Amino acid sequence: MNKTYTLLLALCLMAFNLKAQDDQLSKHTPELKMIFKTETGVFRGFNFGDTRATIKAGESSAIEGEGKDFIVYKTQIDENEYAEIMYTFDEQDKVKMFGVAFIENVNLTVEERILDDFQAYFTQKHGKFTINSKNDEVWTTADGYVIEMGDSSDGKSDLLEIEIEIYKK
Repeated sequence: MNKTYTLLLALCLMAFNLKAQDDQLSKHTPELKMIFKTETGVFRGFNFGDTRATIKAGESSAIEGEGKDFIVYKTQIDENEYAEIMYTFDEQDKVKMFGVAFIENVNLTVEERILDDFQAYFTQKHGKFTINSKNDEVWTTADGYVIEMGDSSDGKSDLLEIEIEIYKK
């Protein structure tokens, strides 16, 4: 009886913790919610070391391209915006890096809102960021991985491209 009570209490606490994490994500922009999907895992419910088969079975977006060491998915945000979700694999075909290229038609109000929201989200989860030599914002997590976010637009078109890379140190 005591073990059953302890198990039920542990399950309730775990469910409450997962709900609180998803509640944190729910406070952010629709773009961020669509890109991250869930607070579980490192990114979109996946973790470093997950296999290609695990990614393919669990990823809900459409495959845009696939190669020996990567898969790229396309997530449509709205009629003008989309995100390319990238998974990079090691020699054992296990995830070694996550990436996002968020493409948007340049609109300074929307651009600032999205950049501010990504920055706020990562700062809430991982603390203050630093700036690297490429002028990217960099967060180092308590779990020992790095998040780099920067604007990789070429400046010649009316598109904004925000790139995010998540990798182990």
